[in-house]
Amino acid sequence: MNSSDAALKELFKTIWTLVDEDNFTAINKMFQDNQPARQTPLEMIALLRYAYSIRHNLPEYHIYLDAVALELRLRGLDVERMLTGLPYYSIDRYP
Repeated sequence: MNSSDAALKELFKTIWTLVDEDNFTAINKMFQDNQPARQTPLEMIALLRYAYSIRHNLPEYHIYLDAVALELRLRGLDVERMLTGLPYYSIDRYP
């Protein structure tokens, strides 16, 4: 397992531990504190997908989703393909 895989595994464990504790405030803070420009595409998308089922409890989720879409676009990546299935996402919103 490489360091990126280990980091993603730890992120997943952290989110679901906080979910078990009903600590949505801490998860929401993760979205506030993370800066897409400092993350790999895999890290950005993993955070969004790991928290997808609890997004209604996370006011920062959609703000982070928008920031990720813009960052992926700036990196010249296929935003539409990478974010397929995520809520409220539309390629038309990111010219």
